[in-house]
Amino acid sequence: MKKISFIAIALLMITGCKNDTKQATHETETPKKDSPVVKAPIVENTAPESKEIPTLKECTEKTLEYGSEEECIFPKSTMEEVYQKTIKEKEVEKSELLLAELPKQNIEKEINQDGLDIISYKVSSNKIEIEFSFAGGVTTLELEQKGENVKRTIIHSAD
Repeated sequence: MKKISFIAIALLMITGCKNDTKQATHETETPKKDSPVVKAPIVENTAPESKEIPTLKECTEKTLEYGSEEECIFPKSTMEEVYQKTIKEKEVEKSELLLAELPKQNIEKEINQDGLDIISYKVSSNKIEIEFSFAGGVTTLELEQKGENVKRTIIHSAD
C-alpha cells in the first residue's frame, strides 16, 4: 500500500512539474530581433480641455477616540468641483444620496433608508458642512474654500 501511495504522489509531482513548464513556455514571448522599432506620430489634442479636477491632492488621516478624520487639500479647485468629485468617486458612504448640486442655503433631507436617517447641509460663505446621521453614528463632510484651494474634511464618528 505504501508503494502505491509513493508511486501516485511521485506521478502527481512529475505531471505537475511538466504542466508548470508548459505554462511557463506559453507565457514567455521571445522578442523578434529583426522587427523594426515603430514610433507612433504625436498627435496634439486640439479639443478644448474639459473642466476636470486635478487628481493631485494632499491628504492626512487621523484616528480619533471614537472615529477617524481625513483631511485633503485640492489645489486650484472650487467647492462645487470637489463636491462632484466626492460624489463621483464615492468618497463618503451613501454619497449617491447627496443633492446633485451644492445648495445655497441650509437644508435637511430626510432619507430613512439603510440606516441613514437625515442628511443636513449647513451653508456659509466659504464653507459647507454636510452631516450624514446614521443609526450608529455621524459622518461629516466639510468643504472649505481657502483662496484657490479647497480643504475637504471627512469625519467618521460613532454614537
